[in-house]
Amino acid sequence: MLKNPGIMLGYHNLSRETAERVRDGWYYTGDVCRRDKEGFYYFVGRTDDMFVCGGENIFPLAVETLIQRHPAVYQALVMPFDHRIKGQVPYAFVVLRPGASATENDLKQFALANGPAYQHPRRVFFLQQLPLAGTNKIDRERLRAWVANGTLV
Repeated sequence: MLKNPGIMLGYHNLSRETAERVRDGWYYTGDVCRRDKEGFYYFVGRTDDMFVCGGENIFPLAVETLIQRHPAVYQALVMPFDHRIKGQVPYAFVVLRPGASATENDLKQFALANGPAYQHPRRVFFLQQLPLAGTNKIDRERLRAWVANGTLV
């Protein structure tokens, strides 16, 4: 949460959203951060991005950061997908570095070896590039449709 004279008064024509985010002059960002022992703050993710997998909270950014540590990975996006036992599980959409190679199993094993087991992506899809929407942000709905239609295999 933030409070200073420069904080917005509210969202234009969105009174409900304003009431949820701005209370008593405090702006509730929805950002989740952690502070290390030296007092430095690190962005973990957003509360509205977090999902639950088998009772564990997962922030997609944490899984993306982990996968992007693999030397073959240029870019990764992680999204939750429904699972009949776990509730939701992480799927990864990955762009490899030029000339690099990796398999789905390589990245799953890397994630299992370097992060908590519950965070590892249950599926990994390789793309030439992540699709962008008209807003120049990653088109998550297109990725969902591709998975649902089986066009990403």
